[in-house]
Amino acid sequence: MQIGTELVILSSLATIALSGTIGVYLFRLWRAQPTRLMTDLPLVFAISTIAQAVQIFIGTLPNVGLVAPSIELFRVRATIICFSIVPIFGALLQIWVPRIQKYHNRLVLLVSAILVATSLFGPSEEFIMVMVIPWILVFGLLMLITFVITWKTGRLREVRSEIMIVSIMFGLVSQALRVPLLGSTFFYIPDVFLMLSMVFIAIAFANPWYKREQGEKQLITPEIEMTVDY
Repeated sequence: MQIGTELVILSSLATIALSGTIGVYLFRLWRAQPTRLMTDLPLVFAISTIAQAVQIFIGTLPNVGLVAPSIELFRVRATIICFSIVPIFGALLQIWVPRIQKYHNRLVLLVSAILVATSLFGPSEEFIMVMVIPWILVFGLLMLITFVITWKTGRLREVRSEIMIVSIMFGLVSQALRVPLLGSTFFYIPDVFLMLSMVFIAIAFANPWYKREQGEKQLITPEIEMTVDY
C-alpha cells in the first residue's frame, strides 16, 4: 500500500508538471494563430490540461499530508474536472454537428449545469464519479473517433493524430478503472495511466516530425505555404 501511495504521488507530480507545461504551450500556440476560435483544438486542450493539472494538484494535497481528505475537497476537484471536459464537448459539437451551431451554446450550458450540479450536490464520492465518469468516457470516445478520422485522412498534420489516439486510450483506461480499483491494492494504476496519457499528448502536439517535414518542403519549394483544413 505504501508503494502504491508513493507511485500515486510521483505520477501525480509528473502529471501536474506535464499538464501545466502542455497547457501553457498550447495556449501560446493558439494565441499565435492568425485566426482564433474558442473551439480550436490547441485552446480546447490547453484548458483541459491546465484544469487537469489543478485538480490533480488539489488531489495530491491529502496524499502528502497537507490537508485532510474530505467530500468538500473532492467536490472542488470534480467541479474542475467538469470544466476541463466542457470545452472538449464544445469542440465536438463544432466538428460533428456544425449545422445546429445556434444550439451549441445552449447544449454546452446544459451539460455544464448537469455536471456541476452533480459535483456539488452528489451525496458521495462514489456517486459523483459514477455520474461524471460516463460523460468523460463518451467525450473521450468521440474525440478518439475524431482523431482516427484525421489520422486516416491526413487532414490534421500539425498534431500527430495516431499519437493522440494512444493518449486518449490511456486516458479512457484511467477513467474506466478509477471506480473499480478505488478500494483495491491497485488504486494507483489509474494515475499512472493518466500520466502516460499526458506524455503522449506532449509528444503529439510537440510534433517534431511535422516541423522537420515543413523544413524539408521549404528547402525544396520555399514559395509554397502549407495550409491545413481543420
